Amino acid sequence: MKTPKYSWIILLILVASGMINQVDKIIIGLVSVPLMKELHLSPSQWGIVGSSFFWFFTFSSFILGGMADSRNTKKMFTWISFIWLIVQFTTPFVSSLSLLVLTRMVLGAGEGPAVAISTSIIGKWFPKHRHGIGFGAVLFGATIGPAIASPLLISLINGYGWRSAFIAMGIVGLMVLVLWLILGKESPKEIGSYTFDQEDKHSIISSNVSWRQFLPYLLSKNFIFIVLCAGCAYWLLSVQAVWFPAYFTEIKRFDGKMLKLAVSLPFLFAALCQIVFALLSDWLYRKTGDIRKARINVAGITMVLSAICLFLANAFNSSSISILFFILAPGFAIVILSLAPAILMELFSPKNIGKAQGTYVALSSSTSIIAPLIFGYFIQYAGTEAIGYGYGFQVTSLVMFVIGLLFWAIVRPVNQNQIKPEEQVIV
Repeated sequence: MKTPKYSWIILLILVASGMINQVDKIIIGLVSVPLMKELHLSPSQWGIVGSSFFWFFTFSSFILGGMADSRNTKKMFTWISFIWLIVQFTTPFVSSLSLLVLTRMVLGAGEGPAVAISTSIIGKWFPKHRHGIGFGAVLFGATIGPAIASPLLISLINGYGWRSAFIAMGIVGLMVLVLWLILGKESPKEIGSYTFDQEDKHSIISSNVSWRQFLPYLLSKNFIFIVLCAGCAYWLLSVQAVWFPAYFTEIKRFDGKMLKLAVSLPFLFAALCQIVFALLSDWLYRKTGDIRKARINVAGITMVLSAICLFLANAFNSSSISILFFILAPGFAIVILSLAPAILMELFSPKNIGKAQGTYVALSSSTSIIAPLIFGYFIQYAGTEAIGYGYGFQVTSLVMFVIGLLFWAIVRPVNQNQIKPEEQVIV
């Protein structure tokens, strides 16, 4: 069955929203230095600001994301986009730590279910053989967005103050929301086309496994180490969003031009890694049919490489070498976030993949709550800020290295022949 041409319009809007979604996350890091000075915030208080975004992000991702299977996704997407707008236009008026934390909490609650809702919309508009490019395009947009927007926003902040960055993103978000209100449709049925929901109804098998029956399988070593490895990636990405710009400004003393490169190039490399390693993994899978060679080895090796790059980034005094490793570290770490859903698809039966994916996202992204806080405490209570950043990077790289090795060594498909048919929740 052909893909309706209108599907590509829907996908373009989702890609644009994915870009905005990610830029809204990292904008707080770009304004860290002037905002901390204006509100007289300590590093530990800034750590609270950074983690507050994720306080409701995980819950809304788990709860509202699950509702996307049964509710009108066009309306849900409209409402969460409206929440993003409210936060962008109200943040310039905050005058205290508590108000700033409140805006980040509301934004986190609004952005938490974005991926799940986008995934549900793509499922309605694209046939199964197009899901790969659909999901990949939205993830690519989320990664490439900061690479494009960061230099522009840094110029705005330097020229017109930190408030201008939020207003600019609010205007961009408003334009995309208007496009969505005009062009967004719930399903191909609204344009008189066939629906892929109806096509798939014949192949859907309802699940007979309850959450109570499913819970023990979430304690399997495979699932635990997939969550831990992805949690390392979320940890590093949250530190990148909240603390990297301040580190480059206050410790490395980068000027405006160098700062733009140091902030934007890691996102550009991460976008490249998502595409290249996903294609490499798919190619290996087609050649070998072995999930361990195609997915687990690739994700495990890149996590270990990311840990080594992060350690070296802080170890070198040379700005150019330091930037090089700061570019490589997040790019290698993000590979697990592209491959983990594919690994889960292999380990869990289709009847239970929704439970597995939802739990995986909720648990792994929860590391983003504590990472900025711990970094803030290191910076505030170490002898100097430079030493505090050093402790943070060393601890992060050590944990990533150990978890990456354990993931690589331990996660492996269960031999299907060893499982009784009635136990095949995990295959």
